[in-house]
Amino acid sequence: MDWQEAQRAALANWRGIREAIGGHDEVELLTEINAVFSFCEKAEESAGSPIGRCRHCLAYQQFGGCRGISAEMSLRVAERDWEGLTVLVDTFIRQLQELELPSADPGQ
Repeated sequence: MDWQEAQRAALANWRGIREAIGGHDEVELLTEINAVFSFCEKAEESAGSPIGRCRHCLAYQQFGGCRGISAEMSLRVAERDWEGLTVLVDTFIRQLQELELPSADPGQ
């Protein structure tokens, strides 16, 4: 998988989460928000190990990664603040769309 493929998969995943807001079980939504996603997998591949994978993640390098915003999203789910959650998910989707990706993955 290269970064472009990881980006496409991540965007599809997060768009699915956005569509599920307010219509799914909160536990299921929390699980999806906090699940390892394609950028984690690609970063782990780049790192050669799950240890320190975040440092190899383009999302982490360019806007601090997913942990902070995932925690905020989890709080919105717990509060059933669907409007606030939607704003956060839209923000994260926009960040993923705007990521600067390498034109070719030298590791491939």
